[in-house]
Amino acid sequence: MCRRLRAHLANALLVTVSVLLTYAIAEVVFFRVALPYLSLSTLPHIPDRAAFFLQGSKSEYVPHDYIALVGDSNAQGMGDWLIDNGLDRSKPYHSADILHQLLHTDVVSLGRAASGSAEALVLRVTEVFGESYCYLFPPIEEPKQILIYFSESNDIDDNNILLDNHHIRPDDADLRGQIDKFLASHYGAISGWQCHGHFGDTIFRMARYLIKYRNYAGKILDQPAVQNILVNGGRLGAWMLSVPSVALSNDRIDAGVLVFERSLIWLRQRFPHVAMTLVYIPSPTAIYRHAGEEVISHDIYVPSANVSQNGEETLIDGTVFPVVAVYANSQKICEKIREVSIAQGIGFIDTRPTLRAAASATPLHGPRDWNHLNESGYRALGTYLARRIAGPAFDNCDDRWDVPKGSAVLPEKLYPRDDSGIR
Repeated sequence: MCRRLRAHLANALLVTVSVLLTYAIAEVVFFRVALPYLSLSTLPHIPDRAAFFLQGSKSEYVPHDYIALVGDSNAQGMGDWLIDNGLDRSKPYHSADILHQLLHTDVVSLGRAASGSAEALVLRVTEVFGESYCYLFPPIEEPKQILIYFSESNDIDDNNILLDNHHIRPDDADLRGQIDKFLASHYGAISGWQCHGHFGDTIFRMARYLIKYRNYAGKILDQPAVQNILVNGGRLGAWMLSVPSVALSNDRIDAGVLVFERSLIWLRQRFPHVAMTLVYIPSPTAIYRHAGEEVISHDIYVPSANVSQNGEETLIDGTVFPVVAVYANSQKICEKIREVSIAQGIGFIDTRPTLRAAASATPLHGPRDWNHLNESGYRALGTYLARRIAGPAFDNCDDRWDVPKGSAVLPEKLYPRDDSGIR
């Protein structure tokens, strides 16, 4: 009996050692040998540290003297330009490509869709730069500059989702301390075993893609028009558009801003010698003039109402808000984010006047994805940033508008357009 048990244990040990050895060899071969030659189409299906090397907006496999973009889907480059390319990331598809072309410098995006401030500025950064010991990848040097894309559309909402999902009470007197503790112990910490989880994570992501999303690009159709925006002197049908947290109370907006502030401080401390600039990207509703007095919103978060039966948050489509409330919230959030950024010595660029001027002549979103920039939008954003980031930028939140004829709704304050290009 003992002899048989020992034989079974020996066989089990042999199988375990063989599996672990095979896994170790496979991960080394995949990441150290095969990764540099993989198609850029695999980018969404590999871990963040591996994805750092597999981007088209740089000259070499390992970037040098580069600009890093951090943020959500705006920094990642989602939208119609990518869809038009059939999701082929070897072709230009977002602002990183425009910056790379115009500045002749490497640009690397750390952006991931559905990332709030804590995920974008702390979690993603930790996953890319926090594994200096990991033998699977070449060493990564610090960037020469970091552009922080703040999305007016959903960063404040996503920050409130984080608070609710992790049971951090926004009304707690020590909210700042709670957020700092969470960032330090969860998003800003890294396990010594994480290096060995990348290969398994890659297998899982690729299998999920083959099963669920393989034909995703071919299934994306133009979204139906449910409201009208004003472009080039006429009305253009648009789908539901993201709004600047109009459904949140002032206290909840302040809580979302605090998550941004603590995440920004963490990032500033992580890279004390790297130049940083906050790029304020408005929501689609705040970019356009509207034909009516109301807008139909996409994906709003209401903390008291948006909890599903399994405890996860849900987002609501189709809520109607006054246009004037959209413009007012855009200005209010811009001023709050600017104040936090300037307090940390971080530059601030308000892209609203430039994108609004461009959107008065041509749509910067759609016709499939109305909540991310299309090719015209990313070219306008990238071209503008290429002009601005060479020197210090400390913009005020500029709420001026070009006023197209026939506008039904105007903001409360109207200013003449400044044609200098630097607003």
